[in-house]
Amino acid sequence: MKAAGIDVIRYGAGEPNFPTPERIAKVASQAALDPKNHKYTPTAGLPELREAIAKKTLRDSGYEITPQQVIVTNGGKQAVYESFQLLINPGDEVILPAPYWVTYAEAIRLCGAVPVIIETDESTGFKINAAMLEAAMTEKTKCIVFTNPSNPTGMVYSEEEILPLLEVIRRHDLYVISDEIYSYLVYRGRFRSIASFGEDMQERTVLVNGVSKTYAMTGWRIGYAAAAPQLAKVMSNIASHMTGNACTVAQYAALAAYQGDDGTAAAMKEAFDSRRRYFMERVAAMDGVSALEPDGAFYIFMNVKKQFGRTLYG
Repeated sequence: MKAAGIDVIRYGAGEPNFPTPERIAKVASQAALDPKNHKYTPTAGLPELREAIAKKTLRDSGYEITPQQVIVTNGGKQAVYESFQLLINPGDEVILPAPYWVTYAEAIRLCGAVPVIIETDESTGFKINAAMLEAAMTEKTKCIVFTNPSNPTGMVYSEEEILPLLEVIRRHDLYVISDEIYSYLVYRGRFRSIASFGEDMQERTVLVNGVSKTYAMTGWRIGYAAAAPQLAKVMSNIASHMTGNACTVAQYAALAAYQGDDGTAAAMKEAFDSRRRYFMERVAAMDGVSALEPDGAFYIFMNVKKQFGRTLYG
């Protein structure tokens, strides 16, 4: 249909409809013409990009890491998959709050482990609490996937909501895979990484992020993971046998994204916020549908249960 020129609206991919900022694309274009960038980089990524990511982590996620703790990956999906390969073994259980991004469950299963789903709904604000987490624990539980802000609900955990979860995580000695790919897109309240709640949380957390959402760079395929030094070393080893380095030219584009600021990321965020408020106004005016107002990301998770069984245009 698209090839035939039909304007198809796709709801399957979490993708901004903005172009990558021009200044970033220009840096990539220049990098592509330089023969030195036609070679491999270190598996974990360009040293200057890893340094820029470490600075960004301190600024945006609230805790300090070294460049050696960063592994640049072929998109956030590789960072997610490597995190599971690093932390879990066949038969382990991984806590996965629902609704969730579909890749998590499949990456867990690819490791021979079992996703343990904790269902949430409007009554819990699509968030889990300490009691729900405790009830899901077994002797096989190894780690938890913590997505903040959430895909697909857009919910953001506050500090007050995270603290009780930390008590359970520490008591059961869990690892945390913290997907923070939407951390820049928070419209109300303050984002704080779960890894910033003490050195012990930094030791047990693998942070996943990337340039795709903030800078409209989904096709450039640059993500990253940040973890304790001993974990980061193993993740780099995994990548060396699985993919090698991420695209060199795309890494320079990501470096430009993190080092410069021409206001385009902020402008995109403002546009997303305007759409969020407009969409909520429209939903409120519709019969038989509802939605909680999201605090982050760029999704509206609508409840359409009242439409089940309804006949339209019949």
